[in-house]
Amino acid sequence: MAQQNTFSFRFQRTVKIGVILVTGLTLNLFSSHSLYAATVIKDAVLGKNLIVNGNGEQGGCDAVGNAVGSSIPSIPAWKTTGSFSVLCYGASGFEFVNNLGQTVSVSGLPNANSPGPDNRGKNLFFGGADRSSSSASQLINVTDLTSIIDTGKGAYDLAAWLGGYATDQDNVLLSLDFLNQDGLSLGKTSITSPTPEERNNTTGLLFKSTQGILPVGSRQVNVVLNMNYVRGRVNDAYADKLSFVVTQVPEPSTTSGFVVAGAMLVMLKLRQKRRLVGVEFSEVSNAPQRAYKG
Repeated sequence: MAQQNTFSFRFQRTVKIGVILVTGLTLNLFSSHSLYAATVIKDAVLGKNLIVNGNGEQGGCDAVGNAVGSSIPSIPAWKTTGSFSVLCYGASGFEFVNNLGQTVSVSGLPNANSPGPDNRGKNLFFGGADRSSSSASQLINVTDLTSIIDTGKGAYDLAAWLGGYATDQDNVLLSLDFLNQDGLSLGKTSITSPTPEERNNTTGLLFKSTQGILPVGSRQVNVVLNMNYVRGRVNDAYADKLSFVVTQVPEPSTTSGFVVAGAMLVMLKLRQKRRLVGVEFSEVSNAPQRAYKG
């Protein structure tokens, strides 16, 4: 009986230890899985483009120019409104029937030979195939650059290729909204697409950029690409190669300071020497003349 009780005790103890080990292992696996599955925000890096999928190359493109609704290609990293889309360079165009019952052909969309970036890839952002404005946005975390931003040394460069279709006045506004840790705006900046006249009334994109200093306290930057519809069958606002780069303002050069200080020191020494020479000359000229005795 005593042996049976001892065996039972040992068995129960072994089972408990096994349960504890299994439970701990299970919890550890769940914990590891949760950490692995959590959304990872890419660290902000100086000198690198912080806009994700800023050229629209991640994902497909509309090869015709009339995609709406569920036909719009998926656009990774961007939250969109309206019929914001991605167009293929060299899209074929399409035909539609207007209010007068006439068949109208839409052609001459941006292609490899249209004004625009040299290494343009296959895709560009497109306002959308309906008569309305649209937009796309993404939030960039710049917390990793706090030490630079909060000393007023975080310089930014916002750039993009923006444009439109022939004489159409549909246009683009690319803006940055600098937010603090509470999500409150500390300031904004933006660039706009060229007018049809600035594009010589031709279909294409021109380079636009602006520079500045991130406001102290910036922790996130909201990037918004607004495609503003004015008239026409579709929203012919175009954008490509969006870039937002943060760099550190260089420290003032000490070389120039040393040169100036050295020059001033030399000048002071020259002045002092001149004064001494002047005093000696004055003493010699005022000395009493004595007869020469041979």
